[in-house]
Amino acid sequence: YQSVHITNLNVPKTYVLDRDAYDATPAASSNQHSEDEPAWYGQSQDVTSTTTTSTSTDSSSPMTLSVSPGELEATATSTTFTTEHPSDNEARVNGSGGLSVEAAGASDASHRPLIMDCQYEIKARECGFVLKWYFNKKLIYQWIPSRTPVGMNQFKNELQTNYSMSDSINYKYRALVIRNPKLNHSGEYMCSVQTYDSFDRRVARFQIVVPEKMLLLHYENDGENDNMLLIKCSVFMIYPEPNLLLIVSGNLFLVSTRTLVTADRNRMYNKTVYGKIDKHLLISPTSISCVLSVPDSGYIRKRETIYYDPTPLTKWSRLRMDERGRFQLLSGDGAGQ
Repeated sequence: YQSVHITNLNVPKTYVLDRDAYDATPAASSNQHSEDEPAWYGQSQDVTSTTTTSTSTDSSSPMTLSVSPGELEATATSTTFTTEHPSDNEARVNGSGGLSVEAAGASDASHRPLIMDCQYEIKARECGFVLKWYFNKKLIYQWIPSRTPVGMNQFKNELQTNYSMSDSINYKYRALVIRNPKLNHSGEYMCSVQTYDSFDRRVARFQIVVPEKMLLLHYENDGENDNMLLIKCSVFMIYPEPNLLLIVSGNLFLVSTRTLVTADRNRMYNKTVYGKIDKHLLISPTSISCVLSVPDSGYIRKRETIYYDPTPLTKWSRLRMDERGRFQLLSGDGAGQ
């Protein structure tokens, strides 16, 4: 084989920052909002005085798409639609089967280092070995075994260059160690190894996630059509912009009829999706869910509620047969007459 080649690039797909630690940073605390007063939930105006982006899309009619019910078995399910915060001390499995790193539950979680390991094999007595790490195709770290590792460019003061992964001289400082992961560390990382005779490299995507403060799910009668049910799902203060998917009866994906997105100066996103469905298509009671997912990561949240049809029973629907085979008309409270 080649005189040097990479056997494994161990870059976590997702790193979830601790919410409390992030809120305590100066950049975040300068734009705080009371989480007990989500007065702007479901409204279309800007949600903060520092809003920089706002988008809205509409479609003329609701649509549903039938899919297999097992598609979301791996999601974390919550059976309440009240306000709830992300739980601490969680280990999540990302979409490709790898672990998502979460700095949660520790007082110094915001300073927990992120370790990316580049594992390789090199033939004995090879000459000219150099290991390099790139971020979005820009060189940020270089190590030659006979010299001290060096951080470069925007990562010059962000790396822990004395972190040792092995006692072997050709493997000791192969890892990229970021002391304090931040939002702008999301992107493409590449490890390259080379000697005078050969060269190899591998690339991996990495995503920082700031978990949401709230995820809310709500339904009500549509103000324009009494036969339609309006479903709203909102997420508050999350990074990056997530996808929100409305699901009815466990396997009907509801195409949103309207989407509102806002972002503040710290790139924290608030998003609401609206969906409509004909009540006649629903069998009461039925489940209504909202699934939140962050693109290019394994971060998933789910909120669920139950829809009950409030329509009063008609006279014919209140007919019941007694033990003797005779029809009996039930009263409104279910008692026989």
